Amino acid sequence: MKLFSGITFLWTASILLTTGNVMAQSSYDLRSPDNRIEIRIRTAERVKYDVLFKGNILLQDCTLSLNVEHQVLGVSPKVTSSKERSYDQVETPVVRQKFAKIRDHYNELKLTMDGGYAVVFRAYNEGAAYRFETSLPQQQVKIYGEESAFNFSRDSIVYYPQEDSFFSHNERKYLPQHLSEIAPAFLGSLPAVVDVGGGAKLAIAESDVEDYPGLWLRGTGGNGLAATFEPYPLKTKLERDRDLRVVESADYIAITSGTRTFPWRVMGIAEKDGDLLTNQILWLLQRPAQFQDTSWIKPGKVAWDWWNDWNLYDVDFHAGINTQTYKYYIDFAAKYGVPYIILDEGWYKLGNVLEVVPEINMDELSAYAKQKNVGLILW
Repeated sequence: MKLFSGITFLWTASILLTTGNVMAQSSYDLRSPDNRIEIRIRTAERVKYDVLFKGNILLQDCTLSLNVEHQVLGVSPKVTSSKERSYDQVETPVVRQKFAKIRDHYNELKLTMDGGYAVVFRAYNEGAAYRFETSLPQQQVKIYGEESAFNFSRDSIVYYPQEDSFFSHNERKYLPQHLSEIAPAFLGSLPAVVDVGGGAKLAIAESDVEDYPGLWLRGTGGNGLAATFEPYPLKTKLERDRDLRVVESADYIAITSGTRTFPWRVMGIAEKDGDLLTNQILWLLQRPAQFQDTSWIKPGKVAWDWWNDWNLYDVDFHAGINTQTYKYYIDFAAKYGVPYIILDEGWYKLGNVLEVVPEINMDELSAYAKQKNVGLILW
């Protein structure tokens, strides 16, 4: 592991703090490896934090808590230990992202609290993040709520994907509006991108979500956004072949393990709009793949029928969802070196993914694609 001078200073500061009276300390400072991003953490009455970028306050007095079995973690915290560490490695993704290799470089502060939990903060050059960790005696617990308040230093413009309800296909428009214009009733899916000034953007997102509901946002009527979660579903109803609607909910949001790491709450920061496209913080925060054999994963370009709406011309057959049309697509892909074609909606009878529509001979199509060295992807 390679440590730079700035990181070594943080590490030394941590040793001095942990050898002194930890209980008396109520404020901590964590910086990204390049020193541009700073997280200021306070634990006097509850866990609060600020996020600064190049000395400018972006988020201020943000609060967080987790309601586990009606015990609210993060309020009246008692820090029993603090530990800082630095990490710097180059990772090779199984599936290439924007880059074949990605540098995983961050500084971390773990605050262990009385009551069987900890809050972990990380500062990357790409942004800031935190999450809860629990080590509770119960094998299984109910989570009655999670608070995550993203309080901005001013009434910024946010590109907010406002939703009609928790039932969403995640196909919303990102319309710019001031934070103060978003009422608590207005739900938003992720990510929400906030213009924090000077051309910089902050994207609120999450990473490493497992056995837990996804994070949604709502307005506060002020300069902030707050986390909200769909209640745990007790009964569902299937409509059509893909719309599983919740018809009865519990008064909690999750049933999960008492000892676990919770999802990361992420604030990706980019100085220019284009940098949002190459910001890898979400990938860096997710856990590694849990399976060993990755040889079957072969990413590649795809010819997608949905985009051209099966709109062929000058052909001697009826274009549409049928064997002849998809053979045409396979020929196109083979001619231009496109490794895959996709069969989007319509290739199976709605409600039964194992029953192919009569217009498509899947065996014939598969054999033809194999002969042409083109892969089939079924939606």
